[in-house]
Amino acid sequence: MANKLVAVKKGALGWMIFNRPQVKNAFDLEMWERLPRTIANLAEDPEIRVILLKGEGGHFGAGADIKELLEYAKKPFLAQVYANTVDRCFTAMGKIEKPLIAVVEGYALGGGAMVATACDLRVVSKKAVVGAPLPKLGLAVVPLGIKKLIETVGLAWASKFLLTADIIPIEDLKASGWASVMADEEKVEEEAIALGERIMRNYPTAIQMTKRIIREWLTPSYLRDPKVLRESFSRCMLGDEFKEGARAFIEKRKPNSRR
Repeated sequence: MANKLVAVKKGALGWMIFNRPQVKNAFDLEMWERLPRTIANLAEDPEIRVILLKGEGGHFGAGADIKELLEYAKKPFLAQVYANTVDRCFTAMGKIEKPLIAVVEGYALGGGAMVATACDLRVVSKKAVVGAPLPKLGLAVVPLGIKKLIETVGLAWASKFLLTADIIPIEDLKASGWASVMADEEKVEEEAIALGERIMRNYPTAIQMTKRIIREWLTPSYLRDPKVLRESFSRCMLGDEFKEGARAFIEKRKPNSRR
């Protein structure tokens, strides 16, 4: 049986590939369970700077495996196990401190759309089919999926996307900010790699600490740790990367290395 999640390292880019093309990369429980650890393994590689997520066969992810969902809907505790597993996946993705870029082409529906939303940035094909049509099946999106969508596009856009449960028009994906970059169908992966390369022009510690600060600000105020905010900035300011970058700026030269 083919591996449903394939991790590939190409230079400083890590690739997380969903590999169920026969069902347009619909997510089953095994994928939800394994995705956090698989991404974390890529993130723990010191040579990897950016992680890209994509689907094999031209579709990012066609949502949850509905046949499997019906099985888990037979008993309350099974339904809760499924929901908790999906929420843990989104929690784990939020803790990754290397940039996550979703390469969105073909179908990105339901859970697939929420996985893309849980990434930091999304490069979206102009022909992509994106939406959260779960209410049409009698389901709501899992709580952390909704939370991440609100954080990404704001309450008004999130409410429109979730309550209508329609396929989201391309112009709305762009206007809401859900699509970080729009690309022609044949250039989606190329544009995603280019975006990753732009990020890697910056110093890695600064990018890591920026993600940490963003995550901390999104934490509810009663749980937020001001120490994390202060120390994240101080770590950059006291580090060798800043000293070299600042000297290069003053001396009007290129920094020795940002890699």
